[in-house]
Amino acid sequence: MAVEGRKGIVELSREWPAPTVLADQRLQRGTSPSLDLTDLAFQSGDEVLLVSLRGVPLGIGINGAAPCPDGHAFWTGGETAVGPALAARTAGGGFWSANPSARFWESAQTVGFQQAATAYIHRDEMDDVRFYSTELDAINGGSQGLIPLRNVSPGPMLILPASSRSGYEAAALALLQAIGDAEITDGEQPAQNLAPVPQVLADTAADAEARGWLMQCDLTGWVFEMDAAQLDQEAIGQAFGEYAKGALRGAGSFNGEMDHSRVVGEQSGLGMLRLMMLTSQGSKARARFQLVDQRTSNVATHVRERIFYETDILLGKTAVNTSATDVILISAQFVATGQIRLAKEAP
Repeated sequence: MAVEGRKGIVELSREWPAPTVLADQRLQRGTSPSLDLTDLAFQSGDEVLLVSLRGVPLGIGINGAAPCPDGHAFWTGGETAVGPALAARTAGGGFWSANPSARFWESAQTVGFQQAATAYIHRDEMDDVRFYSTELDAINGGSQGLIPLRNVSPGPMLILPASSRSGYEAAALALLQAIGDAEITDGEQPAQNLAPVPQVLADTAADAEARGWLMQCDLTGWVFEMDAAQLDQEAIGQAFGEYAKGALRGAGSFNGEMDHSRVVGEQSGLGMLRLMMLTSQGSKARARFQLVDQRTSNVATHVRERIFYETDILLGKTAVNTSATDVILISAQFVATGQIRLAKEAP
């Protein structure tokens, strides 16, 4: 059965990737190190929290060294020198420093010590990840704003979306401590497979408002075919992949509008950038297609409420009109991949 209507809501909300544990062999070493991260839920521009009990391998410590004292190399093995103590030992071409007071090992005094750091990531076509100081630099993926990875041995690392919520960083550190020396199959594992994930991490990931990626589109017109047997399965499979084809519950299209001036404390430029990322083909959203609106009825026996069809959708071909007004117009095709539910909302 196909249903057409005028009103409704589509909520665009990014799903966060799960905390992921990486063995330090996932560091791609050499003159320009990177991190091999296969979980595609981490996207370019994401702000992440990187945690290592030995210290993070990013060049953010003293004089750009990695604040990872116990992980620094004893000698370089042909790769770039990574700490001042090592540089002092090899000054003048000899193994020993000419200065007898120079430290032999790297320490918190020579490179610092920092078990957690936030940065923005860029992933290339090979799924290699590099770290940046700003979101735009991370999306562009050039040399500007690049935070170098260093040739150190940080041990197991935990990577997860960053958050300013109280207790979040401490919970991430406690999670990695709980994982300890557990075997990391293939060098990468969801943290939940190795230890219980602290509640504050799970709660933050489930809260769209806390993630800062929640946008609402008010529908001005929509068509929803809820009989999957009536749909062209092959065409949908080509557009969305076999996963969407197997989970198909319906399909349709909608037109809508959103007012970016309502986003308090957010510049429209960054909001628009995230909108472009959210509306790329295959992005997930939750839609509520309005069927009944009795808020204005004067009949005493009428229930003053609104009735919706509610379902999870994947966006297909999407057009966003970014003309110079406060209103952004959106039109999109979609497939419904979740259970189609009836929902009601009181006035």
